Amino acid sequence: MNRPIKNKAVFAQPTIHSFMVFPEDMNYAGTLFGGKVLAEMDKSAAKAARRLLYGTACDGAVTASLDKVDFVKPAHVGDFIELSAWITRLGRTSIEIKVHVIREDHEGNLEEICNGTFVFVSLKEGKPFPHNCELSANLN
Repeated sequence: MNRPIKNKAVFAQPTIHSFMVFPEDMNYAGTLFGGKVLAEMDKSAAKAARRLLYGTACDGAVTASLDKVDFVKPAHVGDFIELSAWITRLGRTSIEIKVHVIREDHEGNLEEICNGTFVFVSLKEGKPFPHNCELSANLN
């Protein structure tokens, strides 16, 4: 039987999420639509938040905010996009998650596309609820 874990330690292990760019993901300029990237970043952050909450009394988490995202390189049809999400800070109910996005082109070259910081709030029955988790000392 699984029991709630109190003060569960979070280690510097990223949550990885990836997808391939398809024609329907393009904007009018022929590059990957920024809204698609933002949605995938939110999914990556949500995966990290959900994994943090395993074994707690919380029943979920929602996006509360997103910090500035600068798109530094475009992506094209056929590129692989890999997103890495790390939990960087915890509040009583808040979970701060950094998401880093890179593209892999047809020749295997890697380039950063963008990065951003998301804040999620842990919930129970639709209301903010303490997650009782803490960061490990070896984070960052």
